[in-house]
Amino acid sequence: MTADRVRQATPADNAALVALSVACPMEGDIGLAVDRAPDFFALNRLEGASWRVGVVDDPAGATGVVGCIALAERTVYRNGEPTSAMYVSDLKVLPGHRGTGVADDLTAWAGHTCIEAGGPDVLAFLTVLAGNRAMERRMPGPRGLPRLRRVATFRTHTLPILWRRRRAEAGVSIAAGQPSDVEEMAELWSRVAPGHQLAHVLDTAGLSAWIDAAPALDLSRYLLARRPDGRLAGFLAVWDQSAFKRLRVTGYSPKLAAVRTVFNALAPALGSTRLPPTGEALRNLTAVHVCVPPEEPEVLRALVLDAYNAARGQGFSFLNVGLDAADPLGVAMKGLLAQPLDIWICVASPAENPATTAFDGRPFHHEIALV
Repeated sequence: MTADRVRQATPADNAALVALSVACPMEGDIGLAVDRAPDFFALNRLEGASWRVGVVDDPAGATGVVGCIALAERTVYRNGEPTSAMYVSDLKVLPGHRGTGVADDLTAWAGHTCIEAGGPDVLAFLTVLAGNRAMERRMPGPRGLPRLRRVATFRTHTLPILWRRRRAEAGVSIAAGQPSDVEEMAELWSRVAPGHQLAHVLDTAGLSAWIDAAPALDLSRYLLARRPDGRLAGFLAVWDQSAFKRLRVTGYSPKLAAVRTVFNALAPALGSTRLPPTGEALRNLTAVHVCVPPEEPEVLRALVLDAYNAARGQGFSFLNVGLDAADPLGVAMKGLLAQPLDIWICVASPAENPATTAFDGRPFHHEIALV
């Protein structure tokens, strides 16, 4: 295993990386390819203050970039305290080049880069789609690769946008965010986020800067729940990422194809959006910066249902909300016909220091919008 053939990507690699992402779809009852045109790096810029993408070129020079991996340095909460960490993502290898050592070389480069950025005891973490057997085989650290330890199951709740739903009373009113709300939002985040492992550390300036940098996102996309006395009870943003990240359907299983036929026939009567044919984009919304105290799932449910009802008739098929499978807020999603998609949160320490990867019982946080 060597990192010698990995180089750092440049803007000139954008088109090749966009093509690589589309060529590596997620398979399941519905196959989905992530199309990151026009700017592959738009997501990477949001993942940490310092980031980089490593690539491997086709040794034959026929297909350009054949593999990539990304790293982002960020400050997160671990056991309630801020700590520096490295987020590893975007490990992709063209199908025709798998099994040739490309993934090993990219992983080795990522390990060396983590050490250069944060030292041998730095905390590194990544997400793995549950059931990804190729990644499961890599977790024990074969061939000198870093060992990965699974620490949590994070669940994407995919809500089909169907009929209008009545919001249960939660003792809150909901309104769109305004610039004057940012300081109060950051204050609530600073109280709630330490209770979640790997949540970003964000103050007022950091939250404002992140929102300003995010394409197609502004404070008007945030929903704020307030108590009768005006205090902020919780918030989340509803993000349409289609300007820079689209999920293109690569195929439906026979079972889901039959469901799609029936669903599309009923969609006009339901006021919902038809599921697209193979090759077209599946329009969806994703919740980001979910910030609700763990003992108040009714507040999260009120926010989710407000977002859901507002999305009806706007051309969106699904609303995605990500929560740790062990998060007490998960009860807010019951009865909403949400389809679960699980990912594993895995951690590593280049020096295999067990203290670096020790976590107490707090649930984990991850922004599924950045996957």
